[in-house]
Amino acid sequence: MSEPLRVLIAEDEALILMQLEFLVEDAGHRVVGSAATAEEAIRVARETRPDIVFVDLQLRGGSSGIDIVRALRGERAMTLIFLTANAQHIAPDFEGAAGVIAKPFTEAVISDTMSYLAECVYRPPPGRPVPLGLQLAPAHPVAS
Repeated sequence: MSEPLRVLIAEDEALILMQLEFLVEDAGHRVVGSAATAEEAIRVARETRPDIVFVDLQLRGGSSGIDIVRALRGERAMTLIFLTANAQHIAPDFEGAAGVIAKPFTEAVISDTMSYLAECVYRPPPGRPVPLGLQLAPAHPVAS
């Protein structure tokens, strides 16, 4: 495997956050931070410069994961992935995010997605098909 991906998780539900941290680390990658609000996630992302940002759609204090994606989409090569049970609330272009994973997700979905994203970051284009459970944005280079 290539060097571990650096991952930020924007999630306000503690159990989901802990599960996702465990699954990301179990897949051989490193969680560089977490955040429960959009403002905190944007700040942490700019400080830690992650490769991947997993973004819940609805965050603490009424903040939105869409705000995170809009703020970070033009910065450095961060790949933004929504994690949500409310995918219908995301615009058809995914607001600039690379994809979405529906909640509830399984260990296999996160493991396969992390392997796929590692190929996207370190050896593009990926040699494997898009994993089940990850829906790519229509404008994502692999989806074209």
